[in-house]
Amino acid sequence: MEWRYRGMQDAKGVCTIREVFYQEDGTITSFAVDPAIPHGESPEDLKSNMVAMVECLDQPYLLEGDFIPSGDSEEFDFTFIREDENKYH
Repeated sequence: MEWRYRGMQDAKGVCTIREVFYQEDGTITSFAVDPAIPHGESPEDLKSNMVAMVECLDQPYLLEGDFIPSGDSEEFDFTFIREDENKYH
């Protein structure tokens, strides 16, 4: 499985950067619901991470509503990545 940063827009128009996970054929399998936070183990790593985030903004934004399940369906097409157990999966 591969992941990349992607810009994502929610229903209120708020834009964030998310980690998006892909199958080998390029199909999106999941994404982090919480926005990505720049990080690195050194100043160079941090800069590299931030460059990757900025570069992802040149791609078309994903619309969060296209992926978050709605309605009464008990089966979800995507696995949601959350940092704590109080948030939905």
